Amino acid sequence: MSRRKITFKQAAFAAVKAAAVGAAAFFVVRTFVVNWPEVREGWRAPAVWPAVLAALALVASYLWLFGVSLAVLRRVGYRLTFRAGLRPFFYTLLGRYIPGRVAVILGKVYIYEKRGVPRLAAALAPAYENVFAAIGGVAVSLAAAAALFAGRFSWWQLAPALAGVAALAVFIQPPVMGRLLAWAMRRFGALKLERDATIKTRGALAFAAAYGGYCVLLGAFFAALAAAFVPLDAGGAARAGAAFVVASVLGYVVVFAPSGLGVRESLLIVLLEPYMGAGDAAFLAVVSRVVAVAAELGFAALAAAVGGDDAATPTPPT
Repeated sequence: MSRRKITFKQAAFAAVKAAAVGAAAFFVVRTFVVNWPEVREGWRAPAVWPAVLAALALVASYLWLFGVSLAVLRRVGYRLTFRAGLRPFFYTLLGRYIPGRVAVILGKVYIYEKRGVPRLAAALAPAYENVFAAIGGVAVSLAAAAALFAGRFSWWQLAPALAGVAALAVFIQPPVMGRLLAWAMRRFGALKLERDATIKTRGALAFAAAYGGYCVLLGAFFAALAAAFVPLDAGGAARAGAAFVVASVLGYVVVFAPSGLGVRESLLIVLLEPYMGAGDAAFLAVVSRVVAVAAELGFAALAAAVGGDDAATPTPPT
């Protein structure tokens, strides 16, 4: 078996990506350590009701994302029951901590195939998910960024979100998705689809809006989490939630950072520092990551305990 040679350009690019992630992580750790006295002095037990609301919003966000994932799979032609879909979704969700999100896609392809989904359809579903997540996430983050930098929300701030949707909408047009289908057929050796699995514009916009709803839930989670630990009024909590949405989406876009690790936290500190101390911002950035990882591990354990292995069934053509 011949080994694939790595060119100097590829090695240099990998080194730059690793250095960028390392620099972001170093910034977060350094901010946390330098401001540790402030964090320690300002520490208090979390307020109960905001903490409860944060937990509910976080759980709701994962269940929402799980439901959208099942809906995308149904749209490309195959249905999984709630129990049978738990393991493909929550197992592969942990693959986000491997750079590039390749592990998430390949993991879903592998498990979907084990459930009886043809390889091409199994590949299309996570590919669609990433496209729709990018469109919905960018739209919501643009609106959140406009509100954050203006210091308050007004309806005109939806204009950047609408502009972002219009610019990104080209990626969900049938001709573009047709090219995606052609690529998938070449990549996975399939000659043709048994049915038209292209998601048309109306359905694609609905899925993008669903992923936008997921981002709103993420913002609600962090707004409540911030209010649980730091004295904030309603406006301050809303700004914290908006900052988290912006940082999370940018962390998602930076695919070489595992689950945006380091990138999301450093951006969050920069965005939150004008509204609270650097110590509180760093503390919330780290705590939100720890809570998210714990939730994902918990859901994966739940999927292992109660998830099923039922085969997928074809859905009627639409």
